[in-house]
Amino acid sequence: MKERLVALSPILLRVVGYPLFFLVCFTAFLYATFPYDRLKEVIEAAAQAPRISSTGRQTPSNMELSIGSLGPTFFPGVKAKNVDVTFLPQRTGDRPVTMHIDAMTVHVSLFALLARKASVTFDIDGMGGEIEGSATVYFGKDSPPGLRDLEVEIEDVQMGELAPLVSAVGLPLGGTMTGTVELHIPEGQTTQAEGNVRLTCERVTVGDGRAKYRVPSLPGDGLTIEQIKVGKLDININVRRGAATFERVGSHSDEFDLQVGGRIDLRPNLGDSAMNLNLRFRLTDVYRAKSERTQALMSAMDFVPDLRRARSPEGTLGFRCSGTFDRPMACLPDQRGAGGGAGGVPQGLDPNAAM
Repeated sequence: MKERLVALSPILLRVVGYPLFFLVCFTAFLYATFPYDRLKEVIEAAAQAPRISSTGRQTPSNMELSIGSLGPTFFPGVKAKNVDVTFLPQRTGDRPVTMHIDAMTVHVSLFALLARKASVTFDIDGMGGEIEGSATVYFGKDSPPGLRDLEVEIEDVQMGELAPLVSAVGLPLGGTMTGTVELHIPEGQTTQAEGNVRLTCERVTVGDGRAKYRVPSLPGDGLTIEQIKVGKLDININVRRGAATFERVGSHSDEFDLQVGGRIDLRPNLGDSAMNLNLRFRLTDVYRAKSERTQALMSAMDFVPDLRRARSPEGTLGFRCSGTFDRPMACLPDQRGAGGGAGGVPQGLDPNAAM
């Protein structure tokens, strides 16, 4: 038997070995010489292009993407360096907010591609921390296309560098975020999605004593907000049958109390997902006595009609907010607020807007 194998080895080498060696070298050559600069331009253009819903409605991306360099990493995958994501202002007086990523690596499973699905793992270094995760996306004809599974682990990310969050609040943020996000979408049916969000934000602060918050009901270019020490912020959201319920979202400190409840009903086009939230918060007497500026700020808020209507007898401000991901939240005063103290409305939650 051994002699027969020895006799056949030259034939096997010519028939199998040489073609296989050529295929490996050719694939490696294509992988190394792929036009990554052109791919970088395509990704940037796609990120900035208007979003088109299932009904054909177009909405601006309100985002600019700049990739410093894009190249190959361990086969098969790509690595992007010096990535800047800028969220453009959507309201008069707002400023663009940029999020910087030092490096982002993405790997794709070749075996999954044979089954007409993309199994992707990613690793993001930037924003002061690290984000790791995986996602499975179907694109074949045998099953509805779209996201099936998503798992994300966040570690020590600086909240002040999370551009979407800073843009929504409208003031500088401090603190670190750690936690996980898990989502499973059976057969691509968003209305059947299951999962959870578990995030813990430590040493959270809002404002820096220099940035101004624009109140539509008051003249001028806004109020300078002395830094608010929010403390520890817990975010626990459960997703069941397509409804993301805010089970425990809030914080408590000597200067600030916050509670957020409600739900988000997920839609096939994520931008159309309906949000209905209840917002309760207050600035305490400790914050009022912090400085002359905080005393003046709290006094100025007493002249805002919607804040007066939103304040409960105990002093907590309550708002009922609704909207979608594609359009700004609209909030109306909710006189059912409960708690104590006084406060103001975060940027992006416009109390003068109609529901």
